[in-house]
Amino acid sequence: MEIKAIKNEGKEIILEFDSKDMTFPDLVAHELLNDSDVSFAGASISHPEIGLPTLVIRTTKKSASAALESALKRIEENAAELREGFAKKKG
Repeated sequence: MEIKAIKNEGKEIILEFDSKDMTFPDLVAHELLNDSDVSFAGASISHPEIGLPTLVIRTTKKSASAALESALKRIEENAAELREGFAKKKG
């Protein structure tokens, strides 16, 4: 998956994804909203057939990139917990 930074200016980041699949941008936006310093996080696609997904992140205090890094770390931790729980149930 290729990701292009449309805007990266301190407290605001806009990322564009090369896939039409909204699953990952939506997941990241949802997790970002768990951060009290994130004033806005949303994923959208301008047109369902020809548009590409974008993820917009705005923060109030810390940098948007720091908020993104924290959200991605929490997603990894949640995925690891799910993997471990599934392995216990499976075996």
